Amino acid sequence: MRLPQLLRLRPFRGLPFTLCGVCLCWATCLAAAAPTAPQTAFFRANTLYTQGQYAEAVEAYEAVLQSGLVSGNLYFNLGNAYLKAGQVGRAILNYERARRFLPSDLDLEANLRFAHSLTGAEICQSPLWQRLVFPLAHRVTTDQLVWFTSVAYTLLFVVLAAGRLWPRRPQWLLSVGWGVAACLVVVTLSLVQQLRTSDWQRHAVVLTQGDTPVRFEPAVSGTVHFSVTQGTRVRVLDVRAGWWQVARCDGRRGWVEKGPLEEL
Repeated sequence: MRLPQLLRLRPFRGLPFTLCGVCLCWATCLAAAAPTAPQTAFFRANTLYTQGQYAEAVEAYEAVLQSGLVSGNLYFNLGNAYLKAGQVGRAILNYERARRFLPSDLDLEANLRFAHSLTGAEICQSPLWQRLVFPLAHRVTTDQLVWFTSVAYTLLFVVLAAGRLWPRRPQWLLSVGWGVAACLVVVTLSLVQQLRTSDWQRHAVVLTQGDTPVRFEPAVSGTVHFSVTQGTRVRVLDVRAGWWQVARCDGRRGWVEKGPLEEL
């Protein structure tokens, strides 16, 4: 299996990147001695990557993140650089971070599956009933779901107002109303599910190679309950004196030292 997409050439796509570029040029013209722009550093990191200097590319991408520029493409490229540098756990961590910005990106999903195949880490998938009841959850970003919900609420109020003010309510208006109401239910349920399972929960990824023991108690002497391998995504339930209580996709939970984990 090969990586279908190794590099994204721009930190942002489409109009947001264009607007950032215009603002950047305007600010550069006003500044007498402006520091290196994050976009310029991003392109430099891409150059290092194409030259095969993956460790240097990782440092350059991390520097861009430290400057405050955050995007799905940036995390995507950083994940690729970590993967080429042999740090599969950190590659998966950044692919997972990129999914928050690019939830339906096919290249990202393919690269993430490839990285998981290298470690044998389990890929969390929602049950079929959840995919049917919450069809948009984890398929679009939370901001998009909020926007869809707001539009659906507005359209429903418009249809209801039209139904009250129209002397003779036509049949098509009733059909439109039911259609808008159905869309509102779908996007609202999907938004609540995404907030509940992603935005309002803490998740982490195992970074260390090999099997990391998860114990019944938060102590080195605690009995090992199960193990998680590099690249496994877990849900963080509790934190206690350097120990994290985590849960796997199948619901099994236990305590693991914080060292092998990094939060998304």
